[in-house]
Amino acid sequence: MSRRLCALIVTLAGAAGVVVPQTSAEDDVLLRAMRDELERSRQLRVVGGQDLPYFFSYSLTDSDSFRVAATMGAPVNAGHTRFRAPTVEVRVGNYDFDNTGHIFSGLYTGSRYDLDTWPLDDHYEMFRQCLWLATDRAYKTALESMSRKRAALNNVAATSEKLADFSPADPVKSIAQVTRKKIDEAAWTSRVLKLSSVFNAYPEVLASEVEFQAIDGVTYLVNSEGEAIRYGDSLAWLYAKAEGQAPDGMPLRGAASFQALGLEKLAPETEIRRAFTDLAETIRALAHAPAGAAFSGPTLFEPQAAAQLFAHLLGDNLRVPRKPLAEPGRPVNFVASEVETKIGSRILPDWMDVTDDPTQASWRGKALAGYYTFDLEGVPPKAARAVEKGILKSFVTTRQPTKGFASSNGHARLPGRYGAHLAAIGNLFVNTSQAMPLADLKKRLVEMCRERGKPYGMLVRKLDYPFSAGPSELQTLASSGAQSGGSVRPVSPPILVYRVYEDGREELVRGLRFRGVSTRSLRDIVAASQETALFDFVNNAALLAMPGMGGFLAPSAIVAPALLFDEIEFELPQDQLPKLPVVPPPNAAR
Repeated sequence: MSRRLCALIVTLAGAAGVVVPQTSAEDDVLLRAMRDELERSRQLRVVGGQDLPYFFSYSLTDSDSFRVAATMGAPVNAGHTRFRAPTVEVRVGNYDFDNTGHIFSGLYTGSRYDLDTWPLDDHYEMFRQCLWLATDRAYKTALESMSRKRAALNNVAATSEKLADFSPADPVKSIAQVTRKKIDEAAWTSRVLKLSSVFNAYPEVLASEVEFQAIDGVTYLVNSEGEAIRYGDSLAWLYAKAEGQAPDGMPLRGAASFQALGLEKLAPETEIRRAFTDLAETIRALAHAPAGAAFSGPTLFEPQAAAQLFAHLLGDNLRVPRKPLAEPGRPVNFVASEVETKIGSRILPDWMDVTDDPTQASWRGKALAGYYTFDLEGVPPKAARAVEKGILKSFVTTRQPTKGFASSNGHARLPGRYGAHLAAIGNLFVNTSQAMPLADLKKRLVEMCRERGKPYGMLVRKLDYPFSAGPSELQTLASSGAQSGGSVRPVSPPILVYRVYEDGREELVRGLRFRGVSTRSLRDIVAASQETALFDFVNNAALLAMPGMGGFLAPSAIVAPALLFDEIEFELPQDQLPKLPVVPPPNAAR
């Protein structure tokens, strides 16, 4: 399932209100134009050239979106957008060797006349014209990319490992009947304004914002292999962020979000209001909590925090992108998976399994955000048994082969770089064959601390994931993580972290972040709980899934138990703290 966004708008969707039936396959002008122009493009031949096109793909998402943002009960932004965003792909060469996989694959230096967004009217001739121009540009781009790739190969030492550039896939024909819906914009604007006023009762919250984004869309895809699909493509998202400042100047923050594949599946307003109230209470509690101190020892992640940890620590590493070809000495902006070379090795305890299954639509009566019917390459997803008895067995894959995995399991969910798509998890399930009640897990945490002479252990209840701070803080976090020997990707810091004393008392502390945590840390899990939690979020390929930073959306869900670690290291950053406001806020004088 693809959810395409404008570069400056993170659109999310769902709809309620007027229902507009979608036309049949025979009456769908857009689908007919795509099929007809594809048939003409397949007959394209090059005179005097060696690089013939072997693969064409036309895809388009027709989206109707609405966005409203508010703070303290007042609107700050609202707008409705309708757009049709196409993607035209042409590959030259053959499945074994084509124009992708070079550092400059996809770069075109010539003039272009095709449109980034298409006309909104159902005009057959105009659609054909748009497709013709886009195909022409995509083909010329492919030829340029192929030339660069061949030139680079002349300067690169040959390797024994030769992987194909693209894998064949069985074509699917699935033209679903889709209904288009119109959202009640006035009702949702009023709802968002009321929800944003929740934070008004908390003077510790210095800044807050609530944002609702919605899109109701239809995605089309046809290709030269015979693929022809049409399906509904909708998502709803409600996001709140709150910020404050401790008496010593330390910034405080937190966020809460709800997402669903359609507005009718979004959580009820009472649950949303309760979560936003809890967020405000979190800022208040952090403002009165002491700053943490460096610590290394037993740590318990409650189910939600454990699911968040798995989402970015393992979930991001289950995709294995191929490093692009480049000329010797040219730097390549590329981050490899931390477990790419670990197939057949233990990465978890032998009583843990991990499976990614996007075909599962619900869990214990709750809809799963990571469910989808087709990926961006038109491949139906398959369950990927990633870890069995602690041993890494497989990855989530696309149609770009990787070492040991020649075909796709339908996880091409995000646009990638260098002419390839990027894999992403759907519904990640963490299962255990041995577990204990969460209360007993906390007792074991205390016992481990007593045995080691630790004055307390640590309990993590919530991480800052998706990351709610700004890009500058993310850069600092990434730099500190690399220096401490942790993950090459930044690891989300804890928002709610507590000291647990021998008598079971919990003390909230603030300001801590992890040190040296990476996928290697997962081998230090010593126990898990019987209780599990469902955590879902909107993946956008940005570091730590930072909202607003990506152009495509891949909703994902993680189900995981609480995890007790033998040792996790925390540190208190020695950053210079910002100054407090010079005068109190206006409402303080009332």
